[in-house]
Amino acid sequence: MADYLARLFYLGDDYHGSQMQPGLKTVQGELIRAISKWSGEPHSSHTVQLSGRTDRGVHSLGQLVMVSTDRRLSIDGINKHLPEDIVLWAWARAPEGFKPRSGALIRHYRYFLDESWNSINQDRIREAITLVVGSNDFLFLSKPDERRNTVTTVLNVSIGEISNIKFLDIFGTSFLWKFVRKVVTLLTEIGLENMKPETILEVLDGGKKTIRGGIEPAPPENLVLMETVVPFRLTTSKYALRRIQNYLTTHHDFLRRSNLTLSGLTNHFSSSIMFSQRSTSSRNP
Repeated sequence: MADYLARLFYLGDDYHGSQMQPGLKTVQGELIRAISKWSGEPHSSHTVQLSGRTDRGVHSLGQLVMVSTDRRLSIDGINKHLPEDIVLWAWARAPEGFKPRSGALIRHYRYFLDESWNSINQDRIREAITLVVGSNDFLFLSKPDERRNTVTTVLNVSIGEISNIKFLDIFGTSFLWKFVRKVVTLLTEIGLENMKPETILEVLDGGKKTIRGGIEPAPPENLVLMETVVPFRLTTSKYALRRIQNYLTTHHDFLRRSNLTLSGLTNHFSSSIMFSQRSTSSRNP
């Protein structure tokens, strides 16, 4: 069997994370099903391996999957068997002995920030960001996983903006479970001046006691795995890129209409409750 590497887009809303889980709908599970149909071969998590794990609701533009197959890989052929919200869009023959998890050089996550970040103290956040960068034991900024070493390296953290939407970019060699989302929570609290920037150092020093109940991770739906950097070039498919663009445009329009409907229903029920309360009050002086 030959090993191929493919870059993977997906929206995580309808999946129980990226990794295969028996009885649950996952990104890896959909890939195994689609690749088996395309190739006519039996496939499993041993022949369809992801370069990393994303939680339920987290999205990807740059996840990597390694496929071991006797057929010459055709990502456009496989895409025909995938749901619209999962697309393989670039590929390459994997170097001999390449491991998708350990072979990645850098991983880049982006967290899209809500409107509250337009009015919080950016200077305090930038001060706190400098304390996150470097090699540290991030035990208390991640969900415990006994199988993983919690010492890892954050290469860079920065705040950016596109079309008036702020985002936090984090680059690292590897990422711990829920790490990015906990960092976002901590930085938000620091920007709101509920915590000092030095709280970062207290947490890294084992200061779980300083934050009662630990750190709640920020919502997953704002998080995107933007890129997994490997030391070789992948060939893109213009058809796959067009498929992603068309899906995002259509899905965005659907969500905009759904949001309009939900806003209208929320306002309707709020008005109904207020009217009901006034009516009850007038009957019971």
